[in-house]
Amino acid sequence: MIKEKFELTGKNALVVGGRGFLGRRFSSALVEFGAKVYAADLPEPSLAAARDSSAIASNQAIEQFNCDVTDPESVRQMVEQVTATAARIDVLVYSVTAKPKDFYVPFTECSLEGWQLVLRAELDGLFLVTQAVGKIMERAGAGSMIFLSSIYGIVGNDQHIYEGSNLRELYVGDNTSETKQIYSHPVYAAAKGAVISLTRFLAAYWGDNNIRVNCISPGGLAHPGENEEFLKRYSARVPLGRKAGLDDVSGAVVYLASDASSYVTGHNLVVDGGWTAW
Repeated sequence: MIKEKFELTGKNALVVGGRGFLGRRFSSALVEFGAKVYAADLPEPSLAAARDSSAIASNQAIEQFNCDVTDPESVRQMVEQVTATAARIDVLVYSVTAKPKDFYVPFTECSLEGWQLVLRAELDGLFLVTQAVGKIMERAGAGSMIFLSSIYGIVGNDQHIYEGSNLRELYVGDNTSETKQIYSHPVYAAAKGAVISLTRFLAAYWGDNNIRVNCISPGGLAHPGENEEFLKRYSARVPLGRKAGLDDVSGAVVYLASDASSYVTGHNLVVDGGWTAW
């Protein structure tokens, strides 16, 4: 009986951010458990996604749509296109992030433009998508929404772990800096903390509609190309002694999408190897 609850056969899932480093693996995991998946994202993958040679090949069960989540009309058209094919949307996964060129500079040098870029993608987009999909789930009287937050929506950043890292080059394509010292951007923490708060608000708001709303806060994920210095510093801060793999987080997505979590809503599922335990 319990095993069957993890099955997603017959469910339609919309993964927003489906061309991203995380979104692609989430989409494939949902397909593996039987869901029909619709993936929406910008046409071009992020630098991290493009660098991932282990990416799972495109699956015929995943239908791709272009969408700019910061544009209300683009979101409206995308949802209309999905619902023209699917009678309903049972699962929504929102896995969108953005990194401006000044993402890794000291706080006092961060631009307002960079701050606003991240907020538009992570919060404005989430607002627009959940509004549109929420109307569909309301009519169906059921649904599961899953948002991606982060450990940095819960705790402050240990800036010491970034010394000697090559993250600026990997994630924003900038290798011109004279120093390798980088800083984690405050907007990321602000946005991810807001995602957790919105999760709780919407879980309470939609409880009577049988719409469950949860979020996942992963720890740092292993990315191709990260240098040993950063991996060593990060892993030393984790009780399990390593960064997360994509499947570590994908399992949490499948759980929250499935009936195995039918009594779970308003929850922030932390998948961090114990980072926030000490």
